Amino acid sequence: MNAPAGEGSVWLTTERLALRRPRPEDLDDYVRVHNDPRTYAHAPSSMPSPEQCRERLAADLVDWQQDELGYAVVVDRASGDVIGWAGLRHKESDHESLNLYYRLEHDRLGAGLGREISRAVVAWAVEHCPEALVTAMVDEVNAASLRTASSAGLVRVGMRPMRDDPDGTPMAYFEAPRVEPVPTGAVDDALRDAVVDLWGRVNDAGGAVGFLPGAARRDVAAALDRHLEDVRDERSLLCVLRDPDGKVSGLGLWEHSRGFPYAHVAGLKRLMVEPTAQGRNLGRILLGGMVGIARRELPWVELLRLDYRGGLGLGGFYGRAGWTEVGRVPRGLRLSATDYRDDVAMARRVDGCPLG
Repeated sequence: MNAPAGEGSVWLTTERLALRRPRPEDLDDYVRVHNDPRTYAHAPSSMPSPEQCRERLAADLVDWQQDELGYAVVVDRASGDVIGWAGLRHKESDHESLNLYYRLEHDRLGAGLGREISRAVVAWAVEHCPEALVTAMVDEVNAASLRTASSAGLVRVGMRPMRDDPDGTPMAYFEAPRVEPVPTGAVDDALRDAVVDLWGRVNDAGGAVGFLPGAARRDVAAALDRHLEDVRDERSLLCVLRDPDGKVSGLGLWEHSRGFPYAHVAGLKRLMVEPTAQGRNLGRILLGGMVGIARRELPWVELLRLDYRGGLGLGGFYGRAGWTEVGRVPRGLRLSATDYRDDVAMARRVDGCPLG
């Protein structure tokens, strides 16, 4: 979902929450959330005064006016209650970086809401703000927030002091992975080998990427080479997910340029992420980043399609990312003499609007 233009409108939603733009009348809730010392147990000196809360809310409003992005109000979708603040803000010292932030009411901690927010916000940023680096700083003793940052897909890359407290205790510093299109002809031997190795690990972990566990490496390499031929001929676009150190931890392809009457369609193929990093939001980040790439690199494409193998829970994963099931063939796939799976088709518009 794109950042909204209207004051107070919803920016993005999760299963249990809605994040909306702040407005001046949110001050009482801002003070209530940010003046509870229980939520500053790991850094009591960081708790703002009521006057500082007023100044910070005013700064949040300016951020949204200038950047169409900032820290947002967290609303419980079931009750409509304001329960916190969360979002992304450009760093004053580095406007190319976005700082991930969330703070929730003390009574709502421990329910996984911080994880739910962080995973959604990081994936949104990778899709919509590819030029920016998403970062987070976490107190080393705050074990829960350290786990939340990792589960959102962020990678710990070191320790850094806070900008406004350079002499204070350094904090754990995290960066998000990036999703990048691979230019035609830019697949060298090192990248090819890394992709083949990753594909093999995904196969052996049971991933639905064209093979069964135990597939020979030469067969995987041959399948990749067929895809790369399409990439060289500009019929496909290869996208890779890279950790901050440059390691390939995921990949996918957009098949496009299929001619009349499908010139406006791109098909998602071979979406996969490092199996040892399952549960760390990488699939959602990769998928969101690839949708953003399709929007920017394939401007003639309006509709995105995919097919998946039933039985792996993939429908829920794609559904949460805005895809809609448009067809299903029961037992349409036979993996063995006794293992039949549904062949399922899904689609979504590039701009995120409803299909109908």
